Amino acid sequence: MSGTVHAAAPAPGFGAVLETPDVSALRSRLHSRVLEVVHRMPGPLADSAAALLDRHGRTQTADQGDLFVLFPAPVWSFLHWVPAARHPHAERLHAAALLLHLWDDHLTDRQLAPDLAALQLRTELWRCVEQDGAALCADWGAAPGLVARHTERYLCATHAPRPPVDLDAYCAAAREQAAVWTLLPRLLETGGRTTAGWSALVEEFALAWRLVDDAADVHRDAAAGIRSAVWWELPGAGRARWDAASRRAGGAAPFVAAGCAEAVGRVLARAAALLGAAAERAAAAGEEGAATELLTARAGVLTSARRPS
Repeated sequence: MSGTVHAAAPAPGFGAVLETPDVSALRSRLHSRVLEVVHRMPGPLADSAAALLDRHGRTQTADQGDLFVLFPAPVWSFLHWVPAARHPHAERLHAAALLLHLWDDHLTDRQLAPDLAALQLRTELWRCVEQDGAALCADWGAAPGLVARHTERYLCATHAPRPPVDLDAYCAAAREQAAVWTLLPRLLETGGRTTAGWSALVEEFALAWRLVDDAADVHRDAAAGIRSAVWWELPGAGRARWDAASRRAGGAAPFVAAGCAEAVGRVLARAAALLGAAAERAAAAGEEGAATELLTARAGVLTSARRPS
């Protein structure tokens, strides 16, 4: 037996975007915008919610919490690249929308205890999306029904998604679930504050993120019986083994190691293609900063796709 120890391959992920000082300042400011929402709550609830948020996203340089290190840069940094988005209402709206989706995920999968502070924060985030969205519609001359359309799409897709029939349908559902994140860029577009294209960029990045997460979570999803994008890329026999693995303790990891490498690679290739197409459109529109971020994120996905499992 060889004495060589092989380290486990890193989980698939995006390439790390090198933030400019202004983009880093935006990230910190978005955390502060969320705290503005928190402090609308009664004192004891606000204190509990703030303490909970400060435990998210801690880094060596942000030991009091930095929520938006949890979100890859292109999904929030577009606020820097679109001058009209450097607006308190816009920043607060998008910060609330990003956290709302994460909060709903954690509440429904029980990663968060549904205590009164967590539930009230969810209420305040929702109120912020509606109120700041309405204010921006009025300021920018966008149709007032736009906010309701995006929030309704998000709620319906998240609460009672239609069972997908193939990977394309699975991806279409993920796009609908990202509707709360595409609200602000769509407001910017329909209000004439930027050229068209930012809402599609955010939506495609959100879908790529879902695919990369599915590739990274393949062991856990197989064990839990979750039919992720990887499941949809498997042939019939592979899907049957995946479903069987979820019914036996410890069965998922050996199955994944033996049968999922090609499917994971195809899922990552699909994510890389989305990012590449978005980067090309950003570059064609003269948005070199956004294009660079997308290409950097894509480079990490391509590396993961080529890495032996």
